[in-house]
Amino acid sequence: MKNEPLGHNKPVPLSNDNQPTHEGPYQGQLHDPRDEACGFDILPSFERFNKNNDTYNRGRWDERIMSKKVLDWFRGMYRPDIAARDRDGYTAKDFAFRLGGWVGTNLLIERNLKNGRVDGYQDDIEIYSQTAKEKVEIESPEKMSKELKRVAGIFGAELIGITSADQRWHYSHWYDADHNAEKPANLPEGLNNTIVIGTTMDHNIIKTYPSATAGTAVGFGYSQDANTLQAIGTFIQAMGYRAVASMNDTAQKVPYAIQAGLGENGRHSMLISEEFGPRVRLGQIFTDLPLSFDESKRFGVKEFCTICRRCSDSCPPRAIHDGEPQDEIYNQSNFVGIRKWSIDNEKCFKFWVNQGTDCGICIRDCPYNMDTSTWLKQKYYQFWVWLAGTRLRRLALWLDYKIGDGGRKEPDWWWSGGGDATLNK
Repeated sequence: MKNEPLGHNKPVPLSNDNQPTHEGPYQGQLHDPRDEACGFDILPSFERFNKNNDTYNRGRWDERIMSKKVLDWFRGMYRPDIAARDRDGYTAKDFAFRLGGWVGTNLLIERNLKNGRVDGYQDDIEIYSQTAKEKVEIESPEKMSKELKRVAGIFGAELIGITSADQRWHYSHWYDADHNAEKPANLPEGLNNTIVIGTTMDHNIIKTYPSATAGTAVGFGYSQDANTLQAIGTFIQAMGYRAVASMNDTAQKVPYAIQAGLGENGRHSMLISEEFGPRVRLGQIFTDLPLSFDESKRFGVKEFCTICRRCSDSCPPRAIHDGEPQDEIYNQSNFVGIRKWSIDNEKCFKFWVNQGTDCGICIRDCPYNMDTSTWLKQKYYQFWVWLAGTRLRRLALWLDYKIGDGGRKEPDWWWSGGGDATLNK
């Protein structure tokens, strides 16, 4: 089995009784009128992604990735003592800090395990409130969208965009963690509108990557998203409309965020937002609430990333492509049929496992990742983003090398009050 060719989106059989299925090239609408504006280059070979092929899921069933170290890495999400060692950023205190950041997400995951669900990761987030029998009359989709954005802001969303449903980004199959097998996708029909929200991660903690200390920013970002998505979903359902909240489940977040106007795809294959760069966690809500849509936004990311290789140069396992956007498939954890910047997920995940925690060096060193905690820093960032979007982008890159804050800060710097140890947007 280890020597079998990878194929496109074909998982290794999970058991003799449960053979994963394969849809072949996408049979639905291959192209969308928004593709050019979004920068999507969709090829005839396009296939919807099977969630079983997610690198983390493969760590549980694919013998090419599975190992005791991988299983210990998963266990370490709940047991700070497993990976802790006498090294700055990796002590028991650092892992305890990280565990505190993840607690909201972990509670979300655990609450439905007895029902065979992994909310927010393999399954959509169950919203406990029922959909009201009587629908609140919506005066207009435009007015409702403005009101929804105000509501979402109160509930913690720092970025919010709205777009129409696009089945291309929905997973063809979901992962059944109970049986270590795939299961049919289960998103209800008729949810034609997609709300995308973004929350930021702390800049100063991110600067300490790689470390367990820095992993706190990611965990707390997920926990914030979980709470925000449930609050927005509850609001929608209490008005009599359906809402399905989603984090790492159900559908791809980055292409939806691009369509909703939250940013562009970067060389590191993450969303780069105009407001916060790549330091953003994303979530979605699928709904039938009448809403108007936002336009995609281009501000020069692709052109800048073409000349910048900070993330690929900084990546220890060399998992980030340093050339032009491509349709090459490194392994079955890649999207098939889209010409774009992709990463070698297996190399990336192996580095994570060896570290005992996640890695965000590519976020840390991305020129778009700047401290905007003061008025002056925010104004400089806005100027720099503008400059990076012009033909003077090489000057912007030079400025980042000369006066940017790329590079790692020691975790002890943060614990000792670096950046005042406050949330830095």
